[in-house]
Amino acid sequence: MTSKLRLPDEMLGRPPSRGPVRRPAGRGRSKRHRGPSPFRQGMILGICLGMTVALMIGALGFLLTRPTAVADVSAGQAEKKGAGQPAAGQEQPAASIDVTAQHIGDLQVRIEAKVTAPGSYDPITKGQVFAYTDMVAMPLSHKKGPIVMAEVAGRPGTYQAVTQVPMIGEYNVTVEVRQPMASRADKRVDVQGVTKS
Repeated sequence: MTSKLRLPDEMLGRPPSRGPVRRPAGRGRSKRHRGPSPFRQGMILGICLGMTVALMIGALGFLLTRPTAVADVSAGQAEKKGAGQPAAGQEQPAASIDVTAQHIGDLQVRIEAKVTAPGSYDPITKGQVFAYTDMVAMPLSHKKGPIVMAEVAGRPGTYQAVTQVPMIGEYNVTVEVRQPMASRADKRVDVQGVTKS
């Protein structure tokens, strides 16, 4: 069995053979693939090292710095309002709102909200209470409001309104108290039929 790899005849001590000489296909001298040039090697190495160092600096900066609060632009405006309004850093206490929304038939929804003071849970009377309805599947296309909610006689702190929605579907009901304590609450109601059975 002969080996596919042979040493040249000169190395074996034989006279050189004058057989057919093989030449590479193509024109001119054959080019050997020698890999990237030294310039390219240096450029690739420089890019890799530069990106690694930049990543390390970014990670180190992220880990060692603390976020700072953005200055409130409205701080100067709160001073102009006077002593009756709370400052920008102080928040006015929010009223507690318990919202009930019920489909009563013929695309009508009854909205009831019990508004109480925070902490003491005393009913808030003579407040400015408004309601908004918005269809969940098509936001802002069927939005309705502000709907003025009236205080129910004999039930202090309870406000009620009846509204009609444009079509069947699920609605988000938002109740907003503007005075004396600003607050907001949401409730979903499902309107699934023109007449209630």
